[in-house]
Parts: sequence; C-alpha cells; structure tokens
Amino acid sequence: MVAERRILDVDRFSSGAEFRDFFKATYGPTIAVYQRLVAAGDTAGIADLDRALAELGDEYMRPDAPVMEWEYLLLTARLA
Repeated sequence: MVAERRILDVDRFSSGAEFRDFFKATYGPTIAVYQRLVAAGDTAGIADLDRALAELGDEYMRPDAPVMEWEYLLLTARLA
C-alpha cells in the first residue's frame, strides 16, 4: 500500500455563505449536525453554526487568495 498526501485547489466558492450552503446541503456530517439541531428546535445553535461555517469560508476565500487548498490522503493498494 502507498500513501500520498496531495492538495486539491478549490475555487468553487465565491463567498463564505456559498461555502456554508454547499456543506449544509451536500456534506453528510454537516447535514447530520443540522438535522440534530432542527430536531432539538435549537434555532440559536443553527444560527451559530451558520455563522461559523460562513466565517470559515470567508477566512479561506480572501480576495488575495481566492483558491482554497484542501489536503487529502490518497491510499493506493493492490490485491495480491
């Protein structure tokens, strides 16, 4: 098995709000957190999470650096 660290350049998001909305709609762990907050009727928690995710996106989508660099680990294995 071979493990390689790689970087994916992400330029899909034009704002922190777009970043938040993408993860809120498509990323399983984020969806699960929102579902729990909704089920609990925690509107303050939803607003806090909305704000935190948008701020995170804004932090990395600056005008001087419009591309996020996401690191991932690629594992390659061969069957014997």
